[in-house]
Amino acid sequence: MKRLLAVMLMFALMMNLSACAMNNPKAEGDGQTKETGTAANEKAADSAEEAGDETDSSQAASEDGFVYDPNDQYPGMVVYRDQDPEADLDVEITSTDQITWTVAVCLQESNPQSMAVKLMAEELAEKTNGNFVWDVFYNSTLGSESEAVELVRNNTVQFVTSNVTVMSPYVDAFGVFAMPYLFHTEEDELTYLSTSEKAAELYKELEETANLVTLGFNCTGSRCLSTTGVSRISSPEDLKAVKVRSMEAQVWQDVISCMGATPVPVAYTELYTALQTGVVQGQDNPVANTVDGKFYEVLDTYYETDHSYLVSGYYTNPTAWDALPDDYKALVAGLMEKYQGNYYHQEVLKFREDCTQVMVDAGVEIVGQDELDMDAFYAGADAMIEKTYMTDPKYVEIINDVKAVFQY
Repeated sequence: MKRLLAVMLMFALMMNLSACAMNNPKAEGDGQTKETGTAANEKAADSAEEAGDETDSSQAASEDGFVYDPNDQYPGMVVYRDQDPEADLDVEITSTDQITWTVAVCLQESNPQSMAVKLMAEELAEKTNGNFVWDVFYNSTLGSESEAVELVRNNTVQFVTSNVTVMSPYVDAFGVFAMPYLFHTEEDELTYLSTSEKAAELYKELEETANLVTLGFNCTGSRCLSTTGVSRISSPEDLKAVKVRSMEAQVWQDVISCMGATPVPVAYTELYTALQTGVVQGQDNPVANTVDGKFYEVLDTYYETDHSYLVSGYYTNPTAWDALPDDYKALVAGLMEKYQGNYYHQEVLKFREDCTQVMVDAGVEIVGQDELDMDAFYAGADAMIEKTYMTDPKYVEIINDVKAVFQY
């Protein structure tokens, strides 16, 4: 039955995307010819990497040992709609409305983010006496992040997890969150996304233009520099003439350049061989991808530069959301805080530690920020952003606001 539903949903997606393409020329990729075969697979891998997808099946998570402390909240939950109730995990459920949501998660079921959604769904069904049910599809069963987002927009799917930068085709300003060192810590980024007025304006625009309600965020990891056969570095000056792999998009080449290195576009599927043969001397994937892709086997030093944080958002359809009784809404928001904020953060920290240990055991040296000239890296990023992106009004307001809020 579930497989049949997935097929029906994918058919709905194809029909929807066809309609979008007819009405929106940008949907065809700005006139570029659609790729097939190997090229398409490589591009899909790069897109997943850019969005921060982590598909390692070893990312097992469970509820064992999880103790929820409501006073120890990790930033990331959002309340920007005045009509919505506050989060309340202990809200009295008096409604008996029978509602089923289809939920799309692009990661494997064992992933901490997927487990957080699964645990939310279980407690939601339990506390509503089985009246509010989430039918969860994992591992991109309903399509890629961008495809699943389209299904939410037309209310075929009611809840999706997706990297925040995937929203940039709908609201251009979301692209600013790909900028290097826009935030100096993941806590700063999540705090900004969950509390700033400027961010709330983006969510309102996203709802108005793209039919998406923003529920919250969490951080899946950060991009960090790693090298092979290169003398140990401490500043951008040390990276001169060092060839570091980048994704093809210009923004990611700019990121590598501002760190002092020479960007060399290489497909994700070709990265291992490129490192092994010396085509490139470094890369900047998060710890999860570095372990999952086994890149650590051909690397010798991993620098915790944290130059770009990978933040996932949680989105729903406004028609579906507004159809919920207030007690259901309050419970969903409370469960978001419990599992997406608290549980997920605990699990992902454990996972990052495990991945780091895999690299250490393989002989990779880990260099922390206390051994790096972080001010020099910040300055390099600031100079690049000032020169290349501060002429873009859709970025200027956010960049200036972030600097003012955190006194960078």
